Amino acid sequence: MNELIKRRFWGLVMVVALLCGPVVLAACGTEDNPAEQTNVSVIADQVWEYAKAHPDGFTLDIRTMTAPTQGIAVSYAATQNIHSRDQLDKVVKHALQHDGYVGGWLNSDDHLYYFESTRIFPEDQLEEALKFGKENGQHVVFVLSTGTEHTIEN
Repeated sequence: MNELIKRRFWGLVMVVALLCGPVVLAACGTEDNPAEQTNVSVIADQVWEYAKAHPDGFTLDIRTMTAPTQGIAVSYAATQNIHSRDQLDKVVKHALQHDGYVGGWLNSDDHLYYFESTRIFPEDQLEEALKFGKENGQHVVFVLSTGTEHTIEN
């Protein structure tokens, strides 16, 4: 009986892995799970390399490692002021637990590169995006299809 339970458990794990992929499995673990931390770190390494290739800024779907071309990108307050590779795991972990997007941009005022967990709104939901941005202490939202910013009024 014990062997049957083990086989069913591993069968279920394999089905989840095939359907959802390793990134989703990484997001399902706990903070104490070394395998999860390794997966988060691997993804953070990929984001770090992507940022080097896109020094002016980017938005990246970390589940597919592709850049979305539509939508309104708005960052979460929980991951503001992240600038280094050492801190990037926090952004990736948050993104995996939420919407799966990470944004990066160079601030021309302080010359720091910022990494943030990002939410993407459909482009016909500008008001909702601005509201979310205001609730999360953002100054602008970014329209991916046009490369334009909309200022959030305080």
